[in-house]
Amino acid sequence: MNLYLDSSVLMKLYKQEKDSEIMDEIIQKIDNGKWRGFSSKWSFLEMARALKKDKKPKEVITVDLENLRSHKIDFLSLRDNIIPKAEELIKECNLYAADAFHIATFKSIKNADAFLCDDRHFDRLREVVPVKKLSEVEL
Repeated sequence: MNLYLDSSVLMKLYKQEKDSEIMDEIIQKIDNGKWRGFSSKWSFLEMARALKKDKKPKEVITVDLENLRSHKIDFLSLRDNIIPKAEELIKECNLYAADAFHIATFKSIKNADAFLCDDRHFDRLREVVPVKKLSEVEL
């Protein structure tokens, strides 16, 4: 299975939340090569902000981000050709810029099966991309 991992699900690797154990299983499948995981490099910025907002010290944020980089997730570069697609999504779907960028990046991946997300803003976008909650993934 080829999964796009939004920062809302990546955060579950570093903060115990509902469905964190499911994310642990998914990351094991990715690290073992059974599944492929994708995300945008933008996720590192969102993760750093979420960890800081969670009052983690700079040293812990640094360690957590290095740990995230150690997983076999393909973090895709912020590419210029994604921006016009994200702009269209903002106009069509009334999205935040970061959300539009994630969806445009997802759409640039060939054979991506699902957009894994735990952000309620994406629930209304199931007709635009195959949004799945962690609890909807068949392990």
